[in-house]
Amino acid sequence: MLINIKYLVITVISIFLALGIGILIGIQIDSQDIILEQQEITVQRMENKFDELNRINLDLQNEVKQLSAANNINENYIKNIFPDYIKNKLSGVHIIILETADEYTYTSMRQALKTAGAQVTSVTIISDKLLYMNDEEISNIMEYFGIDEKDNLIPVILKRIAVTIAGNYNPDDIAFLIEKGIIYVNGDLQQPADYVVLAGGSSEKNNKPEIIDIPLIKELKKLSLPLVGVETTTVETSYIEIYKKQKLSTVDNVDTIIGQTSLILVINGKEGNYGVKKSAQALMPYLNEEENNR
Repeated sequence: MLINIKYLVITVISIFLALGIGILIGIQIDSQDIILEQQEITVQRMENKFDELNRINLDLQNEVKQLSAANNINENYIKNIFPDYIKNKLSGVHIIILETADEYTYTSMRQALKTAGAQVTSVTIISDKLLYMNDEEISNIMEYFGIDEKDNLIPVILKRIAVTIAGNYNPDDIAFLIEKGIIYVNGDLQQPADYVVLAGGSSEKNNKPEIIDIPLIKELKKLSLPLVGVETTTVETSYIEIYKKQKLSTVDNVDTIIGQTSLILVINGKEGNYGVKKSAQALMPYLNEEENNR
């Protein structure tokens, strides 16, 4: 009798274990089905989203192509009318370009000035060597200019450059500065300037504007020489705010046709701060009523 009860208990336990295992397997199978279904839904949603993003991307590409085509048309139009618009606006004006950095080129700006009728008599670059002379070089320059104090060296050189631009040309002084690598001159400094274009900006932050640009501006102003401060759109460290504090008109995008138009109009009397950077008060000078009606 005890043996039969023992087998009965084992049998009942086995039945319940079998039921439990069956239920567990069933749940797992159902869970796998649910997971697979959820995965299929997720994949489908991702595919739909990907298709939507592809459509948006294609739409944006088409929009970019249309804008690019329109921009090319506008650029060609501007290039075609630009020479006629600026022609003879600066006829007979003698301009000297002073570059306080040799990191950027201003070829298109010079060409625009010439197209406007200006005579770009000289392009003078003030070398960084002015800031980094050795003791022997300093001694030689001080002796040449008769300077007693080292602190007066750079101001004396900048003053010499300024008076040269104003018409007090000393060929020996200029030849000496060129020989020492302080300045590079392309053109003829014998012809005094009617207007000075000061080209600045730098690829790094430094105290060069305080040492060179500001003192040079002050010397040029003492000599009543009109000047405008310019730079390209690509400079990493802008000098425009510094020029503005010195009460200069400025153009911060002189590497573009719009900037070159602004420069010519500034020299022609439309003073202000123009360009595409935060320092600009407007993109370019307003045209007068007569020009607007053309």
